[in-house]
Amino acid sequence: SHAVCQLRIKFHRKRNDRQGLLTLIDCAGSERRHDSMYHSSKRQKESAEINASLWALKECVRARALNDLHAEEGGKTSVHVPYRSSNLTRILRESFER
Repeated sequence: SHAVCQLRIKFHRKRNDRQGLLTLIDCAGSERRHDSMYHSSKRQKESAEINASLWALKECVRARALNDLHAEEGGKTSVHVPYRSSNLTRILRESFER
């Protein structure tokens, strides 16, 4: 499984409030089906969920890169970023959009 730690820092001043977000993630590695064929069914299911969340993260990075490329070229075409594909990408949505 993945480990996520988010620290939200807020600075309160009389005229100017600021905030920041630090996200630390330890992503579990992907599992190859051949390597895990002798694992229990529970472990195989967990491996499949890890692979699915890593795939969703890759798709979000790819979509954001395409949107940035379109913006640089002056295009208005927007590629959907699938943040809702996994819990990991839902957590990272705010970081992607900054």
